[in-house]
Amino acid sequence: MREINCPYYWDCGKNFNPSEMKKDDFEFLKSATEKKITFMFLHCPKCKRRYKFDTVKWEADEFGFSDPNIVVEKKKKTTKQLMAILNKAKIEIPTPYLEYLIKENFNPKVSVFVDEDDFNLYNLNELCEKVNVDGKSNLRIRELKGYVDSLKEIIEETPKRKKAHQFTLDELSNCLTIGYENTRILFIDNRDNNSLWIFHSDGGDTFEITSMKLDKIIVRKNKPDRADLQSVSTKHIDKERAKNYEN
Repeated sequence: MREINCPYYWDCGKNFNPSEMKKDDFEFLKSATEKKITFMFLHCPKCKRRYKFDTVKWEADEFGFSDPNIVVEKKKKTTKQLMAILNKAKIEIPTPYLEYLIKENFNPKVSVFVDEDDFNLYNLNELCEKVNVDGKSNLRIRELKGYVDSLKEIIEETPKRKKAHQFTLDELSNCLTIGYENTRILFIDNRDNNSLWIFHSDGGDTFEITSMKLDKIIVRKNKPDRADLQSVSTKHIDKERAKNYEN
């Protein structure tokens, strides 16, 4: 029998003799070859992964694994589709912020704390993606619910806890996520739909209020990037040179 090439080229891709496979696979291959079977499963003796095999073409193909280095661009949903997702989940984003999310001037970067890294705001598509938190699936905008469900298993809700943390776990569960910075989650206080808080996803039930407000995010002006600043500076220099030349 001819050699077979492992289809998982990114971390194996080695050639091997069919006799190197496990006995069951080898016997199965011999029988399938006689019957000219074009679809079967075998296992690479090098990386141990399962692959598809065609005995007529004598070709192996991937099955259940894909090159992790290839980034597949996600197809964006329309605003109408995203609104349908939110409506089905009974999620209401404060209207002014929802309108801001679908505008062309939406700026995903926001400074929450002085002299610290900017937070990243999720766009509407990202907010409607499903995320997994401790084995529980939720829309990203409701990811706090996933954390709360886990916290309820280890934390007892008491009046003393609420006084110390300013939120009950149920109140926290109903708050909407809008952004992040590393493991810090930026969310809207659903009690006034304007105050912004930080939930530390790596610190149990630790969170803190910020001085940033939702309405401030909406009305802020976008900062020009370096390319824009350089362009403005160049134009200014050119104007000054022109004036000097005329004089």
